[in-house]
Amino acid sequence: MKNKIDHKIFIRNLEFSIFIFSTIFIFLSFLILRDLKYVFSLIAGIGIAYLNLRSTKRDGIKILERVKNGLSPERGIFLYISKFYLRLFATGILLFFFIKIVKLNPIFILLGLFLVYLELIILALRNLYFRKLEII
Repeated sequence: MKNKIDHKIFIRNLEFSIFIFSTIFIFLSFLILRDLKYVFSLIAGIGIAYLNLRSTKRDGIKILERVKNGLSPERGIFLYISKFYLRLFATGILLFFFIKIVKLNPIFILLGLFLVYLELIILALRNLYFRKLEII
């Protein structure tokens, strides 16, 4: 039997874990590299990924609530996918801005993006697979 965990608790734990993991990684990268350009690149990537995660969560919850209140599932899927592509376009503009105009390091921006999603995968595996929890 699986234990149940509320999605709000899961998201709160995820955000706290992302904050701690990212802070440690930023601190270690500053100690090792001693270059603020790399640290700012890492912070930019983490910020973009975190904002994408938050807006995806918020949009998903809103669409699910609207479907529960009578919106057709097909229309809900269309709205969610539309917002997803708008978010993807905005992310592309931010990446272009940070790489071409601000001249941040693209490898460290991508590393920051990767860190947030890696932490999401680790927390999901830890809670859902190893602890046998179910998100409600």
